[in-house]
Amino acid sequence: MQHDAPQGNATSPSKTRKVSHVSPVSRGMLVLGGKIKNFAGGSFRISCKAVGLVAAVNVAWYYYDRWSVNEFFGENFTPTTDEDGKVTRKPLKKVLLLPLDCLKVVEKRKTGNFDMSSLLQQRNKQPTIVLETKELVDIIQKAAADPNISALYADFGEGMRYPLEYAHIEEIRNALRIFNESHRVHRSPNIDHNPVFALPRNGNPKVSFAFGHSFGWREYFLASAFSNIHLQPRGHLALGGTTVSNIFLRDMLVKYGIKAHVFKHGDFKTAPNAFTERGYSRTHLENVQSTTASLNNTIRTCIQNSRALKFDDVMWKSIFDYGSLTASNAKEIGLVDSTPAIGPMSFMIEASKNAKAKSKMEDKFGVDMCPTNFNATETVSVVEYKQMLDKKTRLDRTQLTINNYMNRLSELSTATSLLLSGLGIRPSKSLPNQKIAVVSVDGNITSSLSFRIVQSLRQIRNDKEVKCLVLRVNSGGGSVVSSEAILEELNTLDVPVICSMGNYAASGGYYIASNSKRVFAQPTTLTGSIGVFLVKFDASEWAKSYGIRSDYYPHGSQGAVHLPLTPLTQRMRDNLERLSLGFYDYFKGIVAAGRSLTVEEIEKIAQGRVWTGEQAKEIGLVDSIGGLDRAITYAKSTYTKSDAVSVEHWPKTTFSLADFSGLLLSGSSLSDILSSTLQSFLTREETDQSCVEKLFCNLTQLNFDDKPHFMLAMDEKTAIELIVMGE
Repeated sequence: MQHDAPQGNATSPSKTRKVSHVSPVSRGMLVLGGKIKNFAGGSFRISCKAVGLVAAVNVAWYYYDRWSVNEFFGENFTPTTDEDGKVTRKPLKKVLLLPLDCLKVVEKRKTGNFDMSSLLQQRNKQPTIVLETKELVDIIQKAAADPNISALYADFGEGMRYPLEYAHIEEIRNALRIFNESHRVHRSPNIDHNPVFALPRNGNPKVSFAFGHSFGWREYFLASAFSNIHLQPRGHLALGGTTVSNIFLRDMLVKYGIKAHVFKHGDFKTAPNAFTERGYSRTHLENVQSTTASLNNTIRTCIQNSRALKFDDVMWKSIFDYGSLTASNAKEIGLVDSTPAIGPMSFMIEASKNAKAKSKMEDKFGVDMCPTNFNATETVSVVEYKQMLDKKTRLDRTQLTINNYMNRLSELSTATSLLLSGLGIRPSKSLPNQKIAVVSVDGNITSSLSFRIVQSLRQIRNDKEVKCLVLRVNSGGGSVVSSEAILEELNTLDVPVICSMGNYAASGGYYIASNSKRVFAQPTTLTGSIGVFLVKFDASEWAKSYGIRSDYYPHGSQGAVHLPLTPLTQRMRDNLERLSLGFYDYFKGIVAAGRSLTVEEIEKIAQGRVWTGEQAKEIGLVDSIGGLDRAITYAKSTYTKSDAVSVEHWPKTTFSLADFSGLLLSGSSLSDILSSTLQSFLTREETDQSCVEKLFCNLTQLNFDDKPHFMLAMDEKTAIELIVMGE
């Protein structure tokens, strides 16, 4: 008996078999896949919205920062006039405040260490402001070109808490000279300190003020560059000239049974005299007298030119011999302009606002207190001004990056260029493709510093956009091997090297600078000291007094030359003498080749003798007088073909979001970016131990290296630090 197939919603056998093979697990996966697909689509839409929101916030933040910067520098200001065309509303003029009493000016800012002791010492004091020399110079120069900054006011207080070295003072003085003469046109690049052209540029000159309770020799050297000097009535002016102090440890070493064997070449290489002499030797005293006289003459000339004084040698000798001058004495002979009891800046600001306040100020301080061209109505701190300058620099860099991308897009096709033009976006100035690299060698040239410098030079060598390297040397020397490592790496560069000397560029500092195309130094820079020495300490007598005896095998081995409890043998002496003479001859050869002189000519100016920058220029060790800004200006004008040249400073010790963005925009891989980031965290200054801790570690470590360590050090301070550090 046959039955008809079911009708209606009955399922066919084939379809039934197909559905029956779909397991519950598979069916669940299909459902889950559909949900994931819907979720992914929704997430993608949410991500696009989030990216758009972040982009919008960034754009809004960028324009807000740009508006705030323009507002600060007065670029948003529009003057108003009345019916007769007379200006009724002018932009506000500001006074830039420099708190020199709590300002610490350094060659290069140290990072990575937190000094709790210095923080505790600042209780009840103004916090210390740390600026690099180039930063302070740049701030003053930018203020000179800023039409809203009409005056500069420096408060020296009771004296600078952190005294400046002479070469740094000269760089700041040069910046102040530009500020005082900002109404004139300067020759650029002013490599050889040519006179300025007396052509008006923006009306009346800007004024600068220096106020202090008292001034020492260094403080007054800086203060004399200001157009007005104010000294408290009960203050004093201590102009005693340059004073040099040296320490001698011979009697202390003899007292404890320690002998110092010195192997040196150069009669004027007096750094190891601290271990062998009780006072100045003939050559040591001769060198100190020469450099001191040169420094005093330079500083006296600078003061006289700044203050328009006509003091002869007799007058200066009287000032040096007299001692501290009272405020009234200093004003009488023209060294200061006025003697207000307190800092007058707040009164001067009020006086510039209304005539009544000006009358009160004249009654209180005198008619000559406030110059007629002082028109500032508010103040701005150096910290705030620097922050706004940095923000402006970042915004300008961002704008250049945007311009660079717009230029690339416009070059893709004519249609793209027309589209951008239709949107009002036109190609403009793009990122500079030429760089000047500035490498700072600051401090004793040790193995750790040498490592950082060498790593920086290798990165610079691989950057084809670098057209010139400016080597900034602020060092009194260091170890021979560390100096040689830096010099050899410099010799591998394909770009010219220009040297800028700071406070010191002597011995090892001059060694690494000797092959530069051009050498710049300040008149007060200390340089030269072309010589080498080694100090071997013999503590065998000290050990014997405590019943300690040391022996070594094989006897007579040169490997025992640096064992602290082993006396020197004649063979050891001969070996060290030979090594020191060989390196001295090599040092002279390096300098002779770099300066295009004969070895005989170098011998006459070498012998370990220290020269000031002014003396060094006369004998051929220096080419030009000037600071870091002049060296960079020379490098730009000589070795680059474009005005749009960026300046990069090395070694880099920080990693900012701007650096991260720059690496991304340059097409760097993620591994390169992570490497740069990690290096910035790992590149930190070593934590300083006290000299006592380091000396104890070195004396108790009896397994010394079996090779001699020669030093290129200018003075006993550098030599002692190198010995204590084990370099």
